[in-house]
Amino acid sequence: MIVRTETIDERIRAHMDRMQPDKIVVVVSHISEKLCLPKLEIHEKLDKIIYIVPDGDRAKSLTYCEDFWETMLREKVTRRSLVLAVGGGAVLDFTGFCASTFMRGIPFIYVPTTLLSMVDGSQGGKTGINLYGTKNIIGTFTEPLAVMRNIDFLPTLDSKQIHSGWAEIIKHAILEGKDLYHIVQNGIPDLSDTETWMDIIRKNIILKSSIVEEDFREAHKRKLLNLGHTIGHGIEALRFEDEDVTHGLCIANGLYWETLLAEELGVCNSKTTQNVSALVYPLFFKIQWSKSEVQPMLQLLLHDKKNHEGKIQFSFTKEIGNCTYDYEVSPERLLEFLEKHAIADQVNED
Repeated sequence: MIVRTETIDERIRAHMDRMQPDKIVVVVSHISEKLCLPKLEIHEKLDKIIYIVPDGDRAKSLTYCEDFWETMLREKVTRRSLVLAVGGGAVLDFTGFCASTFMRGIPFIYVPTTLLSMVDGSQGGKTGINLYGTKNIIGTFTEPLAVMRNIDFLPTLDSKQIHSGWAEIIKHAILEGKDLYHIVQNGIPDLSDTETWMDIIRKNIILKSSIVEEDFREAHKRKLLNLGHTIGHGIEALRFEDEDVTHGLCIANGLYWETLLAEELGVCNSKTTQNVSALVYPLFFKIQWSKSEVQPMLQLLLHDKKNHEGKIQFSFTKEIGNCTYDYEVSPERLLEFLEKHAIADQVNED
């Protein structure tokens, strides 16, 4: 559901009246506490515990999980308590995982504040944290009590965050191949065009919901949503120290590189690769790996949780609107691809 802030206040109040929680815990990042939490009038009236995590993926670690669990123990949080996550995808992933495992599960509500979390991270019941550079390797499948998407949060985002969310919208458009695909070909709308944004977000939610409802635990069709994420997550792990490299930027590049790999494997033709490239590279800068990064990149891809019996499992675009999953690529073939498209290492001269 996509609503305004005053509607979110009303819905939170309705949950409070129905549940009568003994404790309310609000999880925010530094940014969402400053820019987004004040937009929710009800937060000033709640007797609550506020827990702040770092911005971005740094929150998604066992260290912060342990600290949060300890905080909830100390504050005597129970199964009759409620956790409210207000933030981007990392805040939602962190909160959902911690809440779904504390006391074997306490109810939680998502209030996504970034475009990326509105169209992707808040939908589908996946929670997760990272371990040793591997994305979302620890997590659960647990639905939140409610998701409250707020279009009023979009103006709080900078262009980097808008682009990050747009990468997932491109992914959904490639999967759908119809109305959403035609919309993204027009580029990113102005943030003042709220009706267009609400339509785009709604179409994304409908698409993802239809896939998730058919395959909640990712046994088959839900794997299509991993489009762009295998190489994308590898790039993200390689560039994790670069603050300019967002999750969305890595997924956008993953969409291109995986389609190029599919073309070289005969899964799609060059026209499909050109169509994907035309959606990605007018908006995002291209990321490539260097020759010295080929082996680290390969090892990252080999540890992807989607793999099976030593082979990397890809979701590929056959053509716009027609994608496939569980396509196995051997380590040897993937190494050949990575070496072919690696760039020369930069030499630092003193």
